[in-house]
Amino acid sequence: MWHGPVWSLGVEPPAQVPGSLFSNVVDLSPLVRDSAFALPQTPLPSAILVKVDDVESQQSPFWSALADLMKDLPCEVPLVFLAGPHSTFPNEPLPHAVVSDNITPLHLFQIMCDLQRTMLRTEEAEIRQSVFGRVENYGTVPHREGPSSLLIIGLGERFLEIQNLSSDQVDVIGAFNQNIAEDFLTSKGFDAVILDAHLADNLENLRELRMDARFATLPALVFADHPVDRPTLFDLGATDVLSPDITPENLKYRISTAVRTGERRRITDSYLAESHRWLVEANPSGGITRDLYDRYLDRARSFLKQRGLDIHELRLLPQEFTSSPLAFNASDNIWTTVLSIANAASREEDLICVVDGLGPVAVLKNEQGKATLKARINAILSHTIL
Repeated sequence: MWHGPVWSLGVEPPAQVPGSLFSNVVDLSPLVRDSAFALPQTPLPSAILVKVDDVESQQSPFWSALADLMKDLPCEVPLVFLAGPHSTFPNEPLPHAVVSDNITPLHLFQIMCDLQRTMLRTEEAEIRQSVFGRVENYGTVPHREGPSSLLIIGLGERFLEIQNLSSDQVDVIGAFNQNIAEDFLTSKGFDAVILDAHLADNLENLRELRMDARFATLPALVFADHPVDRPTLFDLGATDVLSPDITPENLKYRISTAVRTGERRRITDSYLAESHRWLVEANPSGGITRDLYDRYLDRARSFLKQRGLDIHELRLLPQEFTSSPLAFNASDNIWTTVLSIANAASREEDLICVVDGLGPVAVLKNEQGKATLKARINAILSHTIL
């Protein structure tokens, strides 16, 4: 994740949360009073937080001023709207997330980190597609295929309302329980889910959803009858928690935001999976060329530099992971073991590949990620008989 100030209107950033990204806060309230106000020059913000009820109307000049400021940024930055069940929203700029305005600092921080990772993953997918190209006749798994879709899980009474509120381009499908939901989720690509049931069912359905790695980041909006239940639902991975008295316009806006975010996630997942397959298939023939690898590094470094980050390479050779490399001399294929472990222990957006003349390498986006992957490989090797 990248560190920087947070631009904020009406929101106290979670600066006291351990690991918080914020170095300082830039107050956006002068833009409400004067849309021509020039904000001080700052490093790239880590996020932009706006409590929409602090802006008097959807047509306020503040919104166009904020949109212009965001267009002038060198790269994409998370925009989060904090809103109540009766809040109204502007036509632009479009947020990356909408959350309850009484969300806890810890949960807000987690959402901001998730959005940052989403942006880094999308940029990684774009870099790989431009450098490595596409895989001819590449198929995809069912849970990434199909038009934009929304799944409603539970026996609530809002199915028809949600169906009427959703865009005509979005398929809305209902599942009475988690078993039916799993069948739908594994056979068709969904961009978001809404959990509309009693609390106990919502908790169990959300827990099951987040335990499946395929759907761990799928946007999930959950209805809660009582405010006291919201922290628990956020703890289990709810993207947002909705009040039963939410207005139709408010609900429609949150649904469209969740579906838009989920569609982006699904496309990114597909591109990363495709590039991973291409890289694995290139390994037996000696890997990718050094020229192609260097082109990837140049592109990745230029993208990350805008956020104050840099790439970190890790050679996936036995001597990098053991204090007694001679113990592995009997195995000519030890490097393939390390490569397999790295693939299993890394994230999809981390590049794991074999480079002709260089051998197996991992490319990560920060030094902490490099240390974490190395520790994971060491831990597995120390318990593996080769």
